[in-house]
Amino acid sequence: MSDTPAQTNTGWMPGWALAGWNWVRSRPIWMQLSAAGLVALGFLGFIFFLGFVSGEREVGPTYPFFAKVTNKLDMMFFQGGPTPPLEATIYNSALVRLGSEVAIVPTGRDSKDQNPLSQNGGGLTSLGDDVLVLAYNGKIYASTGPDDVRETNLVAPDNNREEYQALRDDPDFAQFTFHRGYLRYNDLMYVEAGSGQYLIASYTEYHPGDACYTNTLAKLALPDGTTDIDTVSATSEDWEIFFRTEPCMPFKEEHLAMEGHMAGGRMVFQAPSTIIFESGDFHLDGMRSAGPGIAQNPDAMYGKMIIADMETGEGRILSMGHRNAQGIAMLPDGTVLIAEHGPRGGDELNIIEDGANYGWPLESYGTTYRGTPIPNSLSYGRQDSFHKPIFSWIPSVAISGMTYVDGFDESWNGDLLVSSLATQSLYRVRMEGHEAIYSEPIEIGSRIRYVHQHTDGRIVLWTDNSELIFLTAMQRVDEGARFQNWLAEADYPSRVKANLDTVMDRCTECHSFQVGDDEKAPGLNKIFGDRIAETGFEGYSDGLSSKNGRWDRENLLAFLNDPQGFADSYMPPAGIEDPRVAEAMVDYLEFLDHQF
Repeated sequence: MSDTPAQTNTGWMPGWALAGWNWVRSRPIWMQLSAAGLVALGFLGFIFFLGFVSGEREVGPTYPFFAKVTNKLDMMFFQGGPTPPLEATIYNSALVRLGSEVAIVPTGRDSKDQNPLSQNGGGLTSLGDDVLVLAYNGKIYASTGPDDVRETNLVAPDNNREEYQALRDDPDFAQFTFHRGYLRYNDLMYVEAGSGQYLIASYTEYHPGDACYTNTLAKLALPDGTTDIDTVSATSEDWEIFFRTEPCMPFKEEHLAMEGHMAGGRMVFQAPSTIIFESGDFHLDGMRSAGPGIAQNPDAMYGKMIIADMETGEGRILSMGHRNAQGIAMLPDGTVLIAEHGPRGGDELNIIEDGANYGWPLESYGTTYRGTPIPNSLSYGRQDSFHKPIFSWIPSVAISGMTYVDGFDESWNGDLLVSSLATQSLYRVRMEGHEAIYSEPIEIGSRIRYVHQHTDGRIVLWTDNSELIFLTAMQRVDEGARFQNWLAEADYPSRVKANLDTVMDRCTECHSFQVGDDEKAPGLNKIFGDRIAETGFEGYSDGLSSKNGRWDRENLLAFLNDPQGFADSYMPPAGIEDPRVAEAMVDYLEFLDHQF
């Protein structure tokens, strides 16, 4: 008698499956149970995979459940926590170099919170010599620079954040998914109105009695002649609410109950007493909510530009069809522009006209976050039926703030500075009249929530890392003049000087001699003695990246003589044939290393 169990023939199994089944049956019982467990786990994993696809695609009967699960996981594991703060550095742009100083605002952010969105928001304004910062917690801080950051005696009006956060544990609201950080302060603005001096706060307000929310404006009257914020004290009760959007919006069961990161709320002031701001659509767009997009509903002040009078409290819709304007600016002629946060693709720069419809969500240059056409839109990737933007960023850069520049540097006067979260950059938009000519990216290295020009001309950035970055204009070094002055005094034969001049023309086609300018190719200033392939340039070849050592005279001469022989690089294979010219080039690089 054989010890092997008799083979089972199911009559329908293919040969390979039958062989596998009989092999499992021939194993010890613990192995059979383990195999069964693995099969069951695989099956459950497949079911969950289908469920998450359903949640992502928003289709199928399991969609609502898995959409909530996905949101919970997003909140638990979003982006891995805070990043190290920036240090003072020099940023290069096409027309001016930017010197920076960095201050850290002690907002008391929870370093254990892994979601960087939950303690963001706020705004910047200027009063006298101080930049004022309204933080997520309602506290207002003042700063004149990196060595002077202090908490003021002012507290913003209460947005009922504690009551809102408590809803996560309230069984009466179990059908909703709450994000605790999405009830935000959206802006702070100092104004001198006809009746005096004021701070204006824009924020999303939760109304516990009705379980709904609005975008709300409140004003704080300052003593006449106030120039020093340290002389003023105010509690949350000292603010006077003068405008709330209508209607008060109930929570939604799809995705998040209230998506306050889509609140908009940034403001500009038009004398004598008008506040202009955008009230975002809170993702009530027909994709993350039921029903049609609220931005096209003329009876609801969401997805709209709003005019409100701070004296009378009266307000109205200025324009409609907006999504989430995170930046707003006013030109000297009174023209209002907004930088509007689009979906996947389609961040927009819009000039606001009274009564105009800007199309969202019926038209957009963008797509859904899954890269598909926006449901129920009139066109795909076009804007043919509504008011068009004057500029659009494709792909999206996550527009977050905007300011009009005047008095920072002559070369930037009249430009717009637009900040970005996703690319951690500034975008300088050259304006000619009401036309956007180009957009220059300037990488900063931190998620920029707000950009503001201070009373002394400095550009100030507020980041999601609680940084205040003060930018000043520095004149660009005339690379050509500096080289020619050095060459005129150098003791080389005239032929060597002429050949070196030609070599420098070739080098500067790609390489910059400005400190830290490594965008197109490795910068050549201050590299003498540095480690090989350790500038800020991100496109080094594998050959150079793996090369050990420093750029001393020996290595520089070897590279200039035969770039490909030194290391497999992207440099043209022809080196500098004349060794005296190569020596002169290394002399110049060493000279630059000793300059301040």
